[in-house]
Amino acid sequence: FSFGVIADVQYGDLDDAKNFSQTKWRYYRNALYLLREAVQHWKKENRIQFVLQLGDIIDGFNTRRKNSENALAAVLKEFEDLPFAVHHVWGNHEFYNFSRSYLMESPLFTAQLGKTSQNCHGKSDSTKDLVEKEADAAYYDFCPHKGYRFVVLDNYDISMCGRDVESPQYKKAEEILRKLNQNEDMNSPEGLEGFDCRFTMFNGGMGERQLQWLRETLEGARRRGEKVVVSGHVPVHPDSCYMLCLLWNYQDVLDILQEFADIVLAYFAGHDHGGGYCYDSGNEIHHVTLPGVIEVPPGSNAFGTVDVFPDRLVLHGLGTLSSRVMGKGS
Repeated sequence: FSFGVIADVQYGDLDDAKNFSQTKWRYYRNALYLLREAVQHWKKENRIQFVLQLGDIIDGFNTRRKNSENALAAVLKEFEDLPFAVHHVWGNHEFYNFSRSYLMESPLFTAQLGKTSQNCHGKSDSTKDLVEKEADAAYYDFCPHKGYRFVVLDNYDISMCGRDVESPQYKKAEEILRKLNQNEDMNSPEGLEGFDCRFTMFNGGMGERQLQWLRETLEGARRRGEKVVVSGHVPVHPDSCYMLCLLWNYQDVLDILQEFADIVLAYFAGHDHGGGYCYDSGNEIHHVTLPGVIEVPPGSNAFGTVDVFPDRLVLHGLGTLSSRVMGKGS
């Protein structure tokens, strides 16, 4: 079977502009055309079962124009009447535009697709043996094909983005940042050295309950003899992205993935618009960070189709996304 991948579309009805560091151009309107091109490509290929949309589907600047809902409607229109499912991951720009409670009621909340998936034995997935999720949890798993499980993580579980200021997750995130980031604007990494530069508001972390859920989900997959692909908006391996773009508690996630290295094949993410890749040879897990569509100039693109074989994943990249064969041991 096959699936599509795309990340960081960040559409807005806005003029092209430089990024925050003034190093790259962002093509806000063109991003919608690139998304349309990707969807048309997948429809024409007629072989994918679903798409992993890895987050930041619209840009945060839409809030300044009070245009968030119109921008979201425009991108969602591109996903109408498709012969395949779309699984939406939440990134920081979703939370710049909407509250978590809004997203829970929106088409971007696709956790229900996990509830309706069937496991390898043709029965509904049982979660009775898993840790109980929070009411507003956006992480979930699904089984698109016998012998395979996909895990969608919520990398902004512990965050100051999208959370109510009185929530324990907001307060925990604020505690973490204020301890490490002394800047008035905590989106700035100024003064932070090495990997500490990841402690900014545009990144986030995963709470203990989600980490426990991830471990138990992987234990269940191992018992069923399933192979697993994990996804999240934020990268978790230091060699797969610029260190500014790492998950706050990336090592906690890596430790769990490494514990289940016999079944985890890959981790797909976005967030770092330059993209990245590393093969964790010690654990034989591939970490793929997709380039951001928002920074792809007209005439190119950044998306791909992944073919799943018993012994490998084959990524067919288009535009700035590199193609690669990803197997255990290679």
